[in-house]
Amino acid sequence: MLSLREYGVIEDYGTNQPYVIGLDHICVPTSVFDYLCELSSQAKKNGAAIFELEGRRKIKVDNYVGIIQTPCGHTIEILPKHIELPVQQEDSKSQEFHKEIENVIKKERALLRKMLRALWKLPSPREAGSASLDKLDLPLSEWIMSRFLEACNLLLQRGVRSEYQCVAEQSAYLKGKLNIQRYLTQPVTEQHRFPIEHDIFSLNTAPNRLIKTALEKICKLTKNTDNWRLANEIRLKLSEVPTSRLPRLDFPQWKSGRLYAQYEPIKVWCEIVLGEQTPSALHGEWHGMSLLFPMEKLFEAYVLSKVEKAYSDNYRIQRQKSNKYLCHHNGKDRFNLRPDIYFEAKNKNIHSNMILDTKWKLLDQNSEDQRYGISDGDMQQMFAYSYMYLEHDGPIVLIYPKSSKFNKALPEFQLNKHERDQGKNPNIWVLPFDLDKDKLIGFDMIKESRHWRLLT
Repeated sequence: MLSLREYGVIEDYGTNQPYVIGLDHICVPTSVFDYLCELSSQAKKNGAAIFELEGRRKIKVDNYVGIIQTPCGHTIEILPKHIELPVQQEDSKSQEFHKEIENVIKKERALLRKMLRALWKLPSPREAGSASLDKLDLPLSEWIMSRFLEACNLLLQRGVRSEYQCVAEQSAYLKGKLNIQRYLTQPVTEQHRFPIEHDIFSLNTAPNRLIKTALEKICKLTKNTDNWRLANEIRLKLSEVPTSRLPRLDFPQWKSGRLYAQYEPIKVWCEIVLGEQTPSALHGEWHGMSLLFPMEKLFEAYVLSKVEKAYSDNYRIQRQKSNKYLCHHNGKDRFNLRPDIYFEAKNKNIHSNMILDTKWKLLDQNSEDQRYGISDGDMQQMFAYSYMYLEHDGPIVLIYPKSSKFNKALPEFQLNKHERDQGKNPNIWVLPFDLDKDKLIGFDMIKESRHWRLLT
C-alpha cells in the first residue's frame, strides 16, 4: 500500500520496489508508472484529468482522491490534502517524521470515509457489535470490502431470499405444465420424454448473483487476512448461487420493498465493490478496484449533508439549482449558472434567500495583500449568482475548509452596486467549515446582516 495526497508527485523509480519519500512524493516501479499513464490517457478521453505531467518520468495527481489497484499487485491510496505536516520533508528519515506521517494518514483516511458516507448517503457506523470495523486503520479499499462483508453477514443472519423460477426441461415424468405443441412435434424416439415447465424455489436471483460476484472479486483482491477469511466463509454458504455474467443488467433487477428490506443495507456496498456506484469508475481489461473521486464534489456533498440537517426547518434546500442563465443567444439560454447550495426561505417575512458555494482550497487569513488566496474567478462567479438568483439583495456564503491558516470568518465583502440597486445589500461572507466538528464557523455573523435575520 502506497499512500499519497492530492497534488502529490509520482515518479518512475525503475526498480521492482516502490519507495516512499513522503505523503507528497512516491517512487514506483516502471510497470506501475506505465499503467498509471495508460489510466490517465483513458480518463482524459472521458473528460477527467487525473494526472498531469510533471517531468519526463514524473506525473502529478490532480484534485482526485481514492484508490488505484494495479495489475502488478500494488495499490496506491490517494488521500485529501487537509492537514499540514509539522515536520519538514528534510527530516524524512527521522522517527518523528514517520510518526507524524502515520498520524496524518489516519486522520485523512477518517476524513475521506466521512465524506464518502455523505456522498453515498450512508448511515454512520455502529460503534457496538462486529468490533466496529471503522475503528480499524484500514486503507480505503479494505475498508469498503470490510463494510460489504459486514453487510453480508447481517444478511445471512436475517436470511437469504429465494424466488420461484420457471424451468423448462425434458423429463421422464409429468409435472407442472406439459408443452403439448412441442411434445407432438418430437421424434417418435423421444416420445417417452416430456417437455415440461414447472416452478422451482431457487437462490439464483439477481441480488444473490451480484453478491456472489462481489465476494469472488474480494477474494481475489483483498490483502487483509480477516477480509479474505470472511469472504471465503460467506462465499461457501452461497455455493448454490452462480456469479453474475452481466452485473449492469442484473442491478436493474434488484427489487426493493418490504420483502427485500434485508437487502437494502448491502446494495450500495455491492455497487461500490463492482464499480457501479462511483463518480469516476475506471473500467478496462484490468478488473481491480479503482475508485477516484473529485475532491471538490466530496466536500460539496459533505457540507450539503450538514447544512440540510441544521437549516431545513426554515429553508427549502436545493443542490445545484440551475434555472438561471448568464445570457441569451440565438433564441437559446446559454451559460447555465449552478450554485452548489440554494436556500429558499419558507417564510420570506423572516428569512432571506441565500446561496452557499463550496470551494476545496486552502486559504490564508493573514494574507490580505494576496486576497487570502481567493481567486478572481470565484468572486466573479459569486457576483453572477448574486445578480441572477438574489437580485443583489441577499447574502452569499463562500465556504472553504478550515485549516491552521484559516480558522475564522473573513471580514465581509460588500459587492459594488449599480445606482438602480441602491437600498440593497449584496455581500459575500467567506467562512471556514470545520471538518472535525462538522460546523460552519462564523455563521452567526450573518445574522447581523441588515437583510437577513434568523430566528433562534
